[in-house]
Amino acid sequence: MRSSDAGCAYRQANGADVMPASTPPALRRQLGRSREYTQANLPERLRRWHAPRANRWEYLCVEAGPLVVEWLDSEGAQSLRTAENCWIAPGTRWRIVQLDAQSRFRLEIHADAATAASAPQPSRAALLDAAECVRVDDEVALARLLAGLGAGERRLVRAGFDFAPALRAAIVESDGTLCWHPLDAGRGHATALLLRSAQAIGFAEYLGRDHAVIEAALAGALRGDAEREAWLRNVLARHMRIEEQLLFPAYLDAGGNAGWVRGLCNEHRQLELHLDRLSKAESRRRFLLLLDGHDEKEEQIVYPDILARLGDDAHGLGRQVMLLSAA
Repeated sequence: MRSSDAGCAYRQANGADVMPASTPPALRRQLGRSREYTQANLPERLRRWHAPRANRWEYLCVEAGPLVVEWLDSEGAQSLRTAENCWIAPGTRWRIVQLDAQSRFRLEIHADAATAASAPQPSRAALLDAAECVRVDDEVALARLLAGLGAGERRLVRAGFDFAPALRAAIVESDGTLCWHPLDAGRGHATALLLRSAQAIGFAEYLGRDHAVIEAALAGALRGDAEREAWLRNVLARHMRIEEQLLFPAYLDAGGNAGWVRGLCNEHRQLELHLDRLSKAESRRRFLLLLDGHDEKEEQIVYPDILARLGDDAHGLGRQVMLLSAA
């Protein structure tokens, strides 16, 4: 495995340390209990490119069987064997490439206890700035844009009309490979981030991306950008509406953890409270810390449990989630 500029994995094999370009912090704390994964319960998100959030380190420990992982910007996949471990730094994009019926591994999440997140994760903060901005003035121009949007591409679309009905129809027709994150809508105008994927996007992946959009809008709001602050309010309100009106009721009906839901809803109310006070340093700090931990709990713990409990019903719920218009 080669160290990369994006953030290096720290490998410890059979007791022998391989010195990395960066090492995990000496002061760290484990978040929650270790999770054990096998071929039978491996979440789809671990097969796709993903990265630890800001201020987070992931510890991958192989307990049985082979495991092949791949690091973005590295020279290829790295095979790990039983008793081989690695630390994965914040922002390092990686995925599971291969495992078999004997494979078993733990994935721990650790926080750097010496520092606190003071801004959105850079890779997420740049999401909106990095998207090509285009303007469409009618449904013909929108259809032309969508026809030319390839897998893995995104566009920040500004329109002089309400394109929500046309976009919802296109999302349905795409069988879930096209999605949108509405940012603003009003009489005679609309703005949204559009994205096309090579495969259908499930609700857990979609809401994880929605978290990234929220953080990108937050980064602009913290720079004093009034439009990005409006987007932040709109996207956050829609996201909480998705969870409280669609996701959580279905989860509870399937026997989900009511305590988790109560806790997350309480955090929603705290986010709303501090959002109205972002100009104050203490509220800004609390909002950032709360959002960081809240999103991580949902992505790492709650969404996987919702998927497991809903089973085949998760597909229909995901379709409802992605079709919801701006708040």
